[in-house]
Amino acid sequence: MSLIADLQKFGLSENEARVYLACLELGHSSVQQIAKQAKLNRVTVYGLIATLIEQGFLREELEKTKRKISAYSPTKLYDVVTKREDQVKRQVKLLDSLVPELKTKIGERPEKTNVIYYDGEEGLKNWASDALEAKGELLEWTKIESFSERFDEYLKNYYYPEKFKRQVPTRFIFLDTLEAHQYFQERYMDNSKAPPSKARFIPQDLFDTPGFMVIFNNKYSIALPKEMRAVTVGDKLIADTQRKIWEFGWLHAKGEMQNKDYPHM
Repeated sequence: MSLIADLQKFGLSENEARVYLACLELGHSSVQQIAKQAKLNRVTVYGLIATLIEQGFLREELEKTKRKISAYSPTKLYDVVTKREDQVKRQVKLLDSLVPELKTKIGERPEKTNVIYYDGEEGLKNWASDALEAKGELLEWTKIESFSERFDEYLKNYYYPEKFKRQVPTRFIFLDTLEAHQYFQERYMDNSKAPPSKARFIPQDLFDTPGFMVIFNNKYSIALPKEMRAVTVGDKLIADTQRKIWEFGWLHAKGEMQNKDYPHM
């Protein structure tokens, strides 16, 4: 049963996985034999076989005028995954031109407060992705120790590469800890692809926080990665107020680090 579960991770349904395994076990076989081995209705198996042939898991052959079905070698799975990777790359490339065009279709909306709640692992990923929409600089008041292992993995695999690609200028206020200094040094000082970034540090006993705050565009946001939840308030007046509070913290923070020329904002 574990093999079926593993095959489902490649996008197969349970019944498709059962048919594929049956074909591996039987070799060249008739639909009737496959249905019996997979313990499925023959009519159902016809449709499953057609799908698996299209996906590249099975092939159809004629043996003395009789239709026979067999599975490709399991190494063929690498080709299946590679094709999907190529498709994803093409889709991502398309998004680079499609997303800006779609944004032009967003109609004018009256100014009002908009509150978005994010919950769970996927919610937190969406929250981080929204911050990449910053027009101008991103302001962060960050507690590195609040990062969860799963959230940090997402940051490394998607958030940082995308942020570096977009070259989003960022100023950070960190709690003055060894972890924070190492984080900024490794992610931004030692990485030539990092966007323009500055960091200052504030004593932990003066202002501790369970998570971190982000300000961008007309939005103010708070995230608690270990609790897997966040909230973003979209309101120009609130964002401007929080931006002034952030600037007050920046003014009193010490030990500035800067990786490259920072644009005038």
